[in-house]
Amino acid sequence: MVQAVNGKPISDTEFNTLAMLVFSHQYQKNKPYQNFCNAIGTTPEQVSYWHEIPALPTDAFKADALPLITFPKEDVQKTFLTSGTTTETKGKHHFASTDLYDQSIINAWHELKLPEPANAIFLIPHPEHSPHSSLSHMMGVIAQHITQGSSWATDDSGSLNLEKIINAIKDNQPVALFGTALSYLHLFDLIDSPLQLAPGSWAMETGGYKGTRHQLSKSELYQRFETKLGLPSDCIVNEYSMTELSSQFYSRGLDQAHQGPSWTRTRVIDPLTNTDAKPGELGHLIIYDLANLHSVMAVSTQDLATQDLASQDQTNLEVSAPCFNLIGRDPTALPRGCSRSSDETLSR
Repeated sequence: MVQAVNGKPISDTEFNTLAMLVFSHQYQKNKPYQNFCNAIGTTPEQVSYWHEIPALPTDAFKADALPLITFPKEDVQKTFLTSGTTTETKGKHHFASTDLYDQSIINAWHELKLPEPANAIFLIPHPEHSPHSSLSHMMGVIAQHITQGSSWATDDSGSLNLEKIINAIKDNQPVALFGTALSYLHLFDLIDSPLQLAPGSWAMETGGYKGTRHQLSKSELYQRFETKLGLPSDCIVNEYSMTELSSQFYSRGLDQAHQGPSWTRTRVIDPLTNTDAKPGELGHLIIYDLANLHSVMAVSTQDLATQDLASQDQTNLEVSAPCFNLIGRDPTALPRGCSRSSDETLSR
């Protein structure tokens, strides 16, 4: 499995073979997942293609008494928590090691040909200050392995420091900003006069607004990027991920499909029939992530999406480019997400 994440892009044939092995491993070693599969009557002997592997709802990661791991509890070295208030039950993703997780971040970046910034500015708490945040951990990996230089524009409590941001961009060199959608809104509120970023600068944003006081369309948010930072929409990368996964998906600009690395696959299903939604029709997003080797590979989200009509048919065993059009959080789902946590921190 490490080879799938470390090596060259894998085809659907290779993905299917590895997915069968991972499903068998997780069914045998992950007792809660085994119970789930037995309850719906699907075992490894009955599955021949990755589409048929049962996807576990993200809410299952909230069960403290039933950790979703394929290794002994005493070997847990790292736990990422989903965002939320202190009174909410948070989802937990446990790791005996983050080596595979980190390699997934690094190699997806290269495989998807994302820009490698010389100077990065993070509007996100440093991993030392937010050790249970998968987003902070990801940014730490990017700072260490992707960027040539970086600075963290937050203090110990996670509040933005405008002076640090201004100092980081004043040498008129291209910069890359990394933050949640809500951290950018807080930054825009702090800016009286537009900041002039050097040509070649760009930004990565992630997260939405569900469960916060903010309601802003992506086009409105991206317009503020242009007004406040001089960044047009094609200079903005959206990152989609969640605590329960080990891989990320990316899109650039407005109305563009998200693409993931070749060790992932996606489905969009009709939540009423639990079958694949028709091309272009809205449904719930399911993600298959081989980097989730030691928890659960198949995760059912409550995010709404359509299968990208421009992408090739994923049932063709030679295709290896998962793409989907992300619509947003199902309005009937519980609030969650890194932007929500960011808003609570920055609004103190």
